[in-house]
Amino acid sequence: MNCKPDSERVAQCALLAMLFELSSSPKPGNVDRCHDFHDIGFHHFLTSAVSAYPVFRRAAESAAGPGALILEGVTAWQSWGLSSNTHFGSLVLMIPLAIASGRRGEMQEELKSILDQSSTEDALGFYRAFSQAGARVVDVESYSLSERNWEQKLQESGKSLMDLMRLSADHDLIAREWSTYYHRCFALSDRMAKGIMEMGLNEGVVRSYLEALAEVPDSLVQAKFGIRAALEVSRRAGLALQDPTLEEASRLDKDLLEKDINPGSTADLIAASLFIALLRGLRF
Repeated sequence: MNCKPDSERVAQCALLAMLFELSSSPKPGNVDRCHDFHDIGFHHFLTSAVSAYPVFRRAAESAAGPGALILEGVTAWQSWGLSSNTHFGSLVLMIPLAIASGRRGEMQEELKSILDQSSTEDALGFYRAFSQAGARVVDVESYSLSERNWEQKLQESGKSLMDLMRLSADHDLIAREWSTYYHRCFALSDRMAKGIMEMGLNEGVVRSYLEALAEVPDSLVQAKFGIRAALEVSRRAGLALQDPTLEEASRLDKDLLEKDINPGSTADLIAASLFIALLRGLRF
């Protein structure tokens, strides 16, 4: 008997994952329920997450391809007057999961099929969304948005979105997840679900975030500040993980906020991992 969740349930799980990730604290360097950034606040991220609900529902109904749906998600939050990048990385990771969850087969197998079958139209939709959201990653030589006629070049190349993700996998955490069929997200999801059941929602999410940040330098930090800064943030996340009180995490949070260092790609991984856990039945 097939017990796949319906599209409404998939969208609920997606929204909850984004909200749980957003509100967990202290999550060093990111907006949470305890503080804003100088130019974007907690309420902006709340608006962004809620605006994506119908897009996740459409994804679960296979109403469009991943590239078009990612663009819909960015357009949805901007319809509320949001001009800053809030959840772009989360959308890129979570839209394919939502599509897979609405299909009949096992989630990981369906996900692999969706990623492998991505098209040039998906790549174009992704690039348009990327530009519209003002997202930032390490600069690349091929198919850069800074190139003139990038759209024409991409169309002529015939590259799929998966092809482009593989080109960026060595320097971007989100692209690496696509390229490895979300290997890390599924592993993080299992560990996070266990931690949440043992420690509660907030601490389980925060410690999963610290663990992920300690394991792999954040690509958004690397894009803005360089690899040495990203490695130092990872080192300090590892130290914070050893503190049972989370006070070290709070100190790291304060330091990163003062320096405008935002490990946002790691936060996106946590949102996607939470989405997987909720789809698989995590309850509190």
